[in-house]
Amino acid sequence: MISGKALQTAISNLTIWRKGDQRAPHKPLLLLYVLSEYQKGHERLFNYGEEIHPQLLELLNSFGPQRRGHYPAMPFWRLRSDGFWDLQNTELCTPQKGNKEPPKRELIEYGVMGGFDQEAYQLIHSKPSLINKLAEQILSEHFPESIQELIANRLDFLLHDIRKTRDPHFRQSILRAYNYQCAICGYNLRHDSTPVGLEAAHIKWKQYGGPCSVNNGLALCSLHHSAFDMGVIGIDDGMKLLISEGVNGSQIVERLFWDFAGQSILLPKNAEYYPHDKFVEWHRGQVFKS
Repeated sequence: MISGKALQTAISNLTIWRKGDQRAPHKPLLLLYVLSEYQKGHERLFNYGEEIHPQLLELLNSFGPQRRGHYPAMPFWRLRSDGFWDLQNTELCTPQKGNKEPPKRELIEYGVMGGFDQEAYQLIHSKPSLINKLAEQILSEHFPESIQELIANRLDFLLHDIRKTRDPHFRQSILRAYNYQCAICGYNLRHDSTPVGLEAAHIKWKQYGGPCSVNNGLALCSLHHSAFDMGVIGIDDGMKLLISEGVNGSQIVERLFWDFAGQSILLPKNAEYYPHDKFVEWHRGQVFKS
């Protein structure tokens, strides 16, 4: 019988597609969706065409990088090489060389099913608290805090331990460098001497090797921090604000976003603390959704 620790280790050691430091959250998002359904009492296996494809595609469009297209079949098929994932009804499928997935059409036509294998499923079925622990692990290993909360809310997970990894020195250094105001809108509410709703955002995420250095951070109000991590806003090479074409809403959205489009962000007085070009470029390529 597999242990909880062994399953956690296997999930930490997922084989994830790598090309430089490009984002590939396909397997993490698939596992989060499956765990959320197990939490609601779903049986072990999921039908790819009816359940996995539409749900995972929606999650990838929301929380994945901007791509011409996303391919939910890839993680669904390739997860079986990670040691705890099972596929059924694959006999008629024609996978390509290596572990490459068969066409989406075949997965749907032949009713391919997938999910945790019997041992892993029995383990989490007997220890329901492990589901949330695994979800927290996946979120903390692949997404920044603001996105962790959005995904957790979408999939009905409760977060408890994620913030243990927060670096208080990073926040303090960033807020001080930016004179305790949002680099986008200048928000600087304090209660006596305590900043309220002001946060330190990583430009290049820690999960992709971004350092906790001042030139990899921005002081942002909680609204613009969430928008920055979701790719709603970005920064160009001239340190001016970019707004995704998908942004829409009422007049308050116009004032909080479009009114700042093309304007220079508020920068530290010390030029050594300015956002580094390589981190800004990573965010623009891997997070910002033009």
